Amino acid sequence: MSTKRLLTVPAVALALAGAVAPVSPAAAAPGPRVVAANAVVVISGTANGGTVQAHTGDLVQVDLAGFRDYTVTWLWSVPAAGSPSVLSAISGSASPNGDAQATFVAAAVGTSTVTATGRCVADRGAVCPPWVVPWRTTVVVS
Repeated sequence: MSTKRLLTVPAVALALAGAVAPVSPAAAAPGPRVVAANAVVVISGTANGGTVQAHTGDLVQVDLAGFRDYTVTWLWSVPAAGSPSVLSAISGSASPNGDAQATFVAAAVGTSTVTATGRCVADRGAVCPPWVVPWRTTVVVS
């Protein structure tokens, strides 16, 4: 399991959120949320099947790397939290090269799974194997 815990400052949280959202409740509009994080917990694809610890207020970033295998490309879906009240999604995306990422804030004490699915996309004339690749890790927030 590959997990890194990094100390951070709110400025890093702003960079991870992608933009500055309005702070006035009256001015709040749909868009990126700004979160002042305690730390950033980075989870990679090797954490599949494992358990990761985080604390309330931490940012939890999931980074999954797609890969190319001869005539097929394996693409990841955007990682999703099983318990949004524990891990609240801030952002998520998937790239054409197969990579996917999501950032969550550890919003409450509890346990949540994070899941994604890998699927094959074949080159012209090639055939994908008849399966998908499940990915799952558990995040315990204290």
